[in-house]
Amino acid sequence: MRGLPRTVFGRMLLLMSAGLMFAQAAGAVIFLVEQQRSLGRTLSHEVAQRILALHRTLDRMQDAEQAAVAASLSTPRMALTIADTVPPGAEGSLDAGHDGDFVAQLRDALGEARAVRVVEVPRVGSFAFDVRLRLASGRWLGVQGRAPQDLFLRPWYLLANLALMLLAVVALVAVAARGVTRPLVDLATAAGLLSTDLRQPPLPERGPVETRDAARAFNAMQSRLRAGIEERERFLAAVSHDLKTPVTRLRLRSEMLSDPGLRERYVADLDDMQQLLDGALDYLRGKAVDEPLQVVDIVALVESLVDDYAGLGDITLDAPDALQCPARPRALRRALMNLIDNALKYGLRASVTLRGRDGSIEILVDDEGPGVEPGELERVFEPFHRLETSRSRDTGGSGLGLAIARQIARSQGGEVTLVNRERGGLRAVLTLPVAEPRVRMDGSPGTAGPATRSPGHPASEPARGPRG
Repeated sequence: MRGLPRTVFGRMLLLMSAGLMFAQAAGAVIFLVEQQRSLGRTLSHEVAQRILALHRTLDRMQDAEQAAVAASLSTPRMALTIADTVPPGAEGSLDAGHDGDFVAQLRDALGEARAVRVVEVPRVGSFAFDVRLRLASGRWLGVQGRAPQDLFLRPWYLLANLALMLLAVVALVAVAARGVTRPLVDLATAAGLLSTDLRQPPLPERGPVETRDAARAFNAMQSRLRAGIEERERFLAAVSHDLKTPVTRLRLRSEMLSDPGLRERYVADLDDMQQLLDGALDYLRGKAVDEPLQVVDIVALVESLVDDYAGLGDITLDAPDALQCPARPRALRRALMNLIDNALKYGLRASVTLRGRDGSIEILVDDEGPGVEPGELERVFEPFHRLETSRSRDTGGSGLGLAIARQIARSQGGEVTLVNRERGGLRAVLTLPVAEPRVRMDGSPGTAGPATRSPGHPASEPARGPRG
């Protein structure tokens, strides 16, 4: 629904506060109206009694004395006058209600023989009156007055008190709503973290019964998932490891073959098997992500890696003086090796660029190869998917290199993507968040000035792994 806050906390706070405000406002209006009606009735009775007392007093006096006594009895709140006639427009009947009660009290006390004429009677919120009563002499006593206005302003101070009470209640509602929604926020955060690391600590079981039950169920689900995946990984790792022994025996026996061509084909097939086993073990090691996060100097790590590749192909590095972020250095090094391996094997050369963007660090690995068909840019990240269909050690491979690289990046809150360059070749982009990852993030961090560096010494180990 448009206009409503997006969060549960915001909606609860808005709806509960709106309900309280409506209830408080309705209660305040009803209270003020009834209070003013009650006050008006009380004042009407008191004023009517006083007017009757003044009428009786002046009615017993001589005509010559009435005007002087009326003037002496006048006060700033009630003025008395003696006149021979009533002002035009004065009426003798009123509607029902306390205003009618005011005049009715006067008529009942005076009797039907004495006339009462009304110019103005008290109203709710404005207690002003102007009445004319006939004296025994035939002249008219005029009584005009107004109650103190502050009598009717005092209820507005009550509204200020009600507003303060409402603010206090809204604050308590906010605390209560936060207490209810906080476990939901923790549950959503834990669910997001679960997609990158199954070894997250259990979710605290707190809050109302429903949220404690939800946290308990989530922890049980996480435990079962972790146990199932770990069991599968142990099984695959054991199978991969155990297969190395027969492969080694077959390699030794193949050396005993007298036919050189047949021996070479046997050795090539065994090398392919060994490569598949190594790739599977690397993939499982990347899945485990046992290495803890730590602040890593990315520039130093990439410089060291580029230096290792210097003797194996044309590779350059363009990087700022320093870029740091939380990462798993050994796993990150393995992911970058896979990207550089692909660039050197299929793209003739590798150009590595580091740059900081809004909230993340990007490591670009460019090559000058033929690139990848647009429909294959995502499929090459699938395990064992290869663009090169041969089984040759030189042109084929296990198809796990990019899958491992993306898996490692995502376990650290980052991502790996591929794009075809406009001038030809392929670009691999590895993105890492500058802040410690919680729910999986994307984005880019602040930049530092670039400085181009050249590799320094030969590689310590050969490039390996195919594209994909």
